[in-house]
Amino acid sequence: MIYFPMSTFFNRIIGNIATRVMFIIYISIIFITSFFIIFSYYNELELQTLRQYDKLSTIVSSAAVHLNGDAHEELIYRYSPDTPKDIIRKDPIYRGFSNYLEAIVKENDLSPMYTLVYNKDDDSFVYGVRSDDFVDFKNPYKQPPKELKLNFEIGGTIPMYESENGMWLSAFYPIKNTGGEVIALIEADIEFSEFEALVNERYLNELMIALGVIIMLALILIPYARRVLLEDDKQKQIAFKQKNMIEAKNRDIMDSIRYALRIQSSILPSVDAFEENGLEGFIFHNAKDVVAGDFYWIEKHDNYLFFAVADCTGHGVPGAIISLICSNALNRAVDTMKIRETGKILDAAREMIIARMGQEGNSVKDGMDISICRLDLKTLELQYSGANNPIYIYDSTTSHFKITTPCKQPVGDYIRKTPFKCKSFQLNKGDVVYLFTDGYADQFGGEKGKKLKYQPFRNLLQTNVQNKMKDQEGVLLSFLEEWMHDFEQVDDICVMGVRI
Repeated sequence: MIYFPMSTFFNRIIGNIATRVMFIIYISIIFITSFFIIFSYYNELELQTLRQYDKLSTIVSSAAVHLNGDAHEELIYRYSPDTPKDIIRKDPIYRGFSNYLEAIVKENDLSPMYTLVYNKDDDSFVYGVRSDDFVDFKNPYKQPPKELKLNFEIGGTIPMYESENGMWLSAFYPIKNTGGEVIALIEADIEFSEFEALVNERYLNELMIALGVIIMLALILIPYARRVLLEDDKQKQIAFKQKNMIEAKNRDIMDSIRYALRIQSSILPSVDAFEENGLEGFIFHNAKDVVAGDFYWIEKHDNYLFFAVADCTGHGVPGAIISLICSNALNRAVDTMKIRETGKILDAAREMIIARMGQEGNSVKDGMDISICRLDLKTLELQYSGANNPIYIYDSTTSHFKITTPCKQPVGDYIRKTPFKCKSFQLNKGDVVYLFTDGYADQFGGEKGKKLKYQPFRNLLQTNVQNKMKDQEGVLLSFLEEWMHDFEQVDDICVMGVRI
């Protein structure tokens, strides 16, 4: 019998148990890889959908906050559906709304945005203002989605739907007047078809490449399967012993780190301290490596409530150790030495840290950057001192932020040590104080992989300053996760907010 080269090849594959096992393994790899690529494809589609919904929800909620509900209500009552379109288009209120929406549409590459007004008389929606030149004022919105009525008061999203122009995603949010009444909805749409096409193309290419590579590797490596498996048997015992040693060491290391976390957690105060003193607050504390060099501190003495956010040198276990030393220095300055001025607290803490670390003349400069506040619970006077870290004070009467200027030196050994200065601010009910380390603003992410920086961070706080403090903490977390995407966290993060 004459055997063709391919037949001979396969005879060699199935000629012994070792090569048969390898043949089965590689065929299995082909199917498993294909399955995961297909699974990833549908997962990516779902992820794209969620991202677009998040984007739309953020856009409409932010736009609704900045739209004047009273002006929109006045515009609706001013004209009837029969009013000539040119008159409506030239109305300064309509034009102002339309231009604002058009800017949002251009910046975010959306379809035209528009507002909707609910007509209680006939239980229907009519169009209000559009972002484009087409005036659809008070024309009926045919077959409105049920979600508009169900979530009229809180806003929401509309399930993906298909039209002759493609697949569409939509989100809406209520526009309120000064009385808190919902007078209209703002809706934004985006076409999903283009995202689906990109995902289709990318995953089809990846599938073909993966299958080709796996098949090629299988054909090349199967003849060597027997030798590989025999050598593998010899190495298994060695690898097994090494694996046990590594796992034991890892367990010891992780046990130590978890114990360090328990120690660090025991010194961190509870956010309930704010509520116990008639305040509302949140603390967003996110360690880079289980334990953190960033820490927060709250103490009450007499009528004073002290609170601080600090960033110690390093992160992980070394940073956590230094944070214990720095936190203890603050406690001693306030509890034992009875110091009440924030600047003098930092002066005393610096001397204790230098003495503890033995850093005079040492090239390693361990210490902390910190912002510390003292709030008089009776007069609402706030005293602040900072070492490289400022604070933001939201003035509820002007709706603007005050940005403090810290001392340009750390709490630790420094070549030009000077006494820390105090600044005082008279606060009112409704004002908000934000303390933070540099971790949030320095985080890399976004489409270009750059740092977030302080201006966008401050804008995020400004956008959500009216929300409940616990909700603001949630916004900080969700925004950070979306911003980081596939980037690793580069530093510890700590943000504290206190509403008077």
